[in-house]
Amino acid sequence: MSNHSSGGNLQSDFPVVGFMSSARQRSHRNTGGLTGRAAIERDALLSARALVDRMRTLYRELERMTDAPITVHRALTCIGEEPGIPASRLATRLGMQRPAVSHVLKGLATRGWIERRRHDGDQRSVQLHPTAEGLQILRATSGRAVGTLQKAVRGLSARELRQLADGLAALLVRLPDTKASSLAPRATAASRRRENSSRARMSSGA
Repeated sequence: MSNHSSGGNLQSDFPVVGFMSSARQRSHRNTGGLTGRAAIERDALLSARALVDRMRTLYRELERMTDAPITVHRALTCIGEEPGIPASRLATRLGMQRPAVSHVLKGLATRGWIERRRHDGDQRSVQLHPTAEGLQILRATSGRAVGTLQKAVRGLSARELRQLADGLAALLVRLPDTKASSLAPRATAASRRRENSSRARMSSGA
């Protein structure tokens, strides 16, 4: 971790919005003869790819640095920002289902980065707090990846923010569902097993 503990902010080194603006400027200077919708589509694709590639690079660097997945760091950041946060609120902030959050919390606890405490007024309620080691991780990784996109988004005007939200929502509904695609191979395999089993029973009956 010593190679990355200087506390430098990768957002200043790699400003997402500024990078995308530069990409758009380069695209406008070299449109390759494209006009109208084709040129806009190309600009959108270049910006989207630049954003995905930039964030993937930042996430991979953070994961190599700490040997922890990005979801663990997102959860730790939320807990560090709001010590005592319950798991239900953490799930809402992360946009994750409770079972997935439970898995992330298990990883955080195993690493010794968080601790669970019973609420003083309600013993059934469990609060999440960062440990000293967890706070050290947060300080060492501040600005490395988690929160950089959020800070860039906060720099947008209200009009730009609404356009971004609407545009991304419209784009996401047109992309393949990763959950559905991950289930498809298993469903196909199960169907194939049932078919083979049925054929075996028919053969034995004959």
